[in-house]
Amino acid sequence: MSRFIMMTVVAMLTAANALAQGIAGQEEEQQDSVAVSVSDTIALKDVEVVTMRQLVKTMDDRVAYNVQADPEARTSTVLDMLRKVPLVSVDGEDNIRVNGGSFKIYKNGHPDPSLSTNPREVLRAMPASMIKRIEVITEPGARYDAEGATAILNIVTVEGVRIEGVNGTVSAAINTFGTPNASAYVAARAGKFTLGATGFFQKQARRMFASEDETWMTYKDTGATMYNHYCNQQPAWVYHLDLNASYELDSLNLITASFGGYRYGLRIDGNSHIEYHDAAGQLLTSYDNPFKLPRYGGMTWNGRADWEHRTSRKDEVLTASYMFSTTGQHEEQHDSLINLVNPPFDYTSYSKWGKERFIEHTWQLDYQLPLGEHHLLEVGGKYILRLNKSHNRMNYDGAAALDTDTRFKHNMHVGAAYASWRYQVGDFTLRGGVRYEYSHFLASYPNGDGEAFGRDLHDVVPSASVHWQLSPFNSLRLSWATSLNRPGINFLNPAVKRYTSTIEYGNPHLSSARNNMLSINFQHTGSRLTFNVKPTLTLTNNLIGTYRTARDGIVYLTNSNDCRYLMAGVGGFLQWMMTGKTTLVMNGEVCYKRYRNPSQNLTNSGWGGNLYAQISQQLPWKLRATATCMWYGIGHDLSHVYGYSTMPNPTIMLGLSRSFLKDNRLTVRLSANSVLNKYQVDKTYVTQGDYVQHGKGHYNQRNVQLSLSYAFGSSNTRVKQTDKTVENDDLVGGLRSRN
Repeated sequence: MSRFIMMTVVAMLTAANALAQGIAGQEEEQQDSVAVSVSDTIALKDVEVVTMRQLVKTMDDRVAYNVQADPEARTSTVLDMLRKVPLVSVDGEDNIRVNGGSFKIYKNGHPDPSLSTNPREVLRAMPASMIKRIEVITEPGARYDAEGATAILNIVTVEGVRIEGVNGTVSAAINTFGTPNASAYVAARAGKFTLGATGFFQKQARRMFASEDETWMTYKDTGATMYNHYCNQQPAWVYHLDLNASYELDSLNLITASFGGYRYGLRIDGNSHIEYHDAAGQLLTSYDNPFKLPRYGGMTWNGRADWEHRTSRKDEVLTASYMFSTTGQHEEQHDSLINLVNPPFDYTSYSKWGKERFIEHTWQLDYQLPLGEHHLLEVGGKYILRLNKSHNRMNYDGAAALDTDTRFKHNMHVGAAYASWRYQVGDFTLRGGVRYEYSHFLASYPNGDGEAFGRDLHDVVPSASVHWQLSPFNSLRLSWATSLNRPGINFLNPAVKRYTSTIEYGNPHLSSARNNMLSINFQHTGSRLTFNVKPTLTLTNNLIGTYRTARDGIVYLTNSNDCRYLMAGVGGFLQWMMTGKTTLVMNGEVCYKRYRNPSQNLTNSGWGGNLYAQISQQLPWKLRATATCMWYGIGHDLSHVYGYSTMPNPTIMLGLSRSFLKDNRLTVRLSANSVLNKYQVDKTYVTQGDYVQHGKGHYNQRNVQLSLSYAFGSSNTRVKQTDKTVENDDLVGGLRSRN
């Protein structure tokens, strides 16, 4: 397998380079170091020069997508833009993956808890017009925290240009589901002081997330089968607020501050019909399970302050930062059990109540020093104090002996120091670094359910990369990176949650997982064609994953470090200006994954992928039409050792937009989603372990949406940002990593 992968990678890179060199010869006279998106036409007597505005750029440690150069950004959300970003995939259920795996979300170069807790809900409502670019940091260097995923999604808001005045953008949209949303951005500058505010609100209609699922399961120990028909509706709301300010003390000192966050809530109403049959097909038991979640929601608020001091020496910068964040989540659920036939339990209803709170303080110091003409040294340190606690109750009507009331506290101290070196000469950039992290955590049970335990961990995390600008058109980057995943409170919390057919509990003895990633990135940037090819290999020997067992008709779910993981894949991105008015954009990946759990003697492997393609056409009367195809879950999409999922049907979208008024300040867009299939269908399979299972689900997707966006005031006032600030790469299984 490794030889086949290596041969495939070499062949793809060789072909890509040959194609790029051929195209480069035709484009050399037109090229001015820009990538492509939408055509700009300039008439010079009888000569018409057609080029494309910058959209994708490759740097020595990241790939950047220029959102402001995409005309759809005026009336789209950030989640819509993510579907176009190289190495990013967003499936039909709006689950986000970066570089084929897990990731963390930053805003303006630092972690933003308000974006990390529930990224689907927030990014689905956030307008893209407020975003300057989206960066995929696929090889985080020593400056970034070792804990976290192997990639960072950095969302950079519009900022940096400083003139007097006020400007802003207001947007609104509604679709045939009856889901409205509204947003606004305002920035103002007076002298050395700049203030910006961003806010948005979205109300998600009940039928927008209505779904229906069927599941068939067979238990290997008895041969018994279970059938579950499940349906639910989820009305929801979310609102977000961000305030940003900056003050220039003088030309060398800048102070920035921000405060923001969001709240969300939803109600779930649904029902399950469950039947059990023995191996001969005779009915053993059946019942209906109507349920309600009258309260399910949470909030995240955070504030930070940064002081940036520059010296008279070019590129010498000292930055001091502090960040405070708090995240909370609450849940209340009531289940009834009716139409009972030979029930295997003694209760007729149960209820669940849970509350979790996460508080974090971070202090950070970064220093950047140029050493001669070609060398740059970065050093820094950080201290993080994390305070986590949760309280969970389960109550059973008619079976009080099963009631649970668990309180759990998990505190962590993290100290880190790093050194990073960059050497740049001509077309070569070399980067290397090492990071040391010490972490101490203590877990306890305030109500005496268990003994307190703690652990000290010492980790040294190296990284290295080389970037080679082969020509003005082509670049090549080779990188190796390591990272850590520390378990969060949700994975550690031992509280038992007992349902009719499943029992869930955390594992307080989890340890950190260590990831290793090797990648090659080749990019061609032309005036008519830009493409990116990136083979990647990822290895993890102690992955934190789900551990499933089943006995007596009950499935037990927890987490463990027993899993070993390998992923070998190739991601690609293409933008092609087919004619002066027609543009094609494609983004996708294909990868091979293998999970192995030695303790259960299980191995699962398979190929899968995803594809995004959009063709846009300029029409008369300043109209712009788009046709989009999204197909996620192609083949076998593996996420654990037990099985896989797939989405057999692509989603087709059509759009039509036009801008009005001076400077195109008003943009109107009409779009139709899922024009071929009314429902999105997904299928899941469990093929090994203590039981086998297959399921089929579908949910509403077809709708029509009308969007409007209006820009007012001067168009260049933006809040400045320091070059560096607090950067916490988050946990897995914690409040801020749910997706």
